[in-house]
Amino acid sequence: MATSFLAPAIARSRELVISRSTQAVLQLVPELKKEEGEEIHARAFFFVLSGIFGVGLLSLLLINTLLTQDAFVLQRLKHNVNVTNDQRDAILRSMAVSSSPENLSTLAKKMGMVPASNPQFIDISVPAK
Repeated sequence: MATSFLAPAIARSRELVISRSTQAVLQLVPELKKEEGEEIHARAFFFVLSGIFGVGLLSLLLINTLLTQDAFVLQRLKHNVNVTNDQRDAILRSMAVSSSPENLSTLAKKMGMVPASNPQFIDISVPAK
């Protein structure tokens, strides 16, 4: 008797389960209910993200420009160092040539100097009286 009394309820619940299970299979994502303010928040979020992206790109452009400018300055300074080193080497070579013993004796003779025939040396080891 209890089984026959529950039979219609079981049949109805079986139909409900079958109908709900087909709805669940057909509807994988629940429907999104849009409210008035939600779309504005999505646009604002999009604008914030695009603003951050734009600022990032501009900062990368600025950094790249500064690094390129510094590279040109560094290249110019290296060139100046090379020129200065070349000038220094030229001056040292000319000084070495002009201070050689042969050139010094030639310049001394042109100025009227004569070589010493009897050189005298000062002995500084003997104390003065």
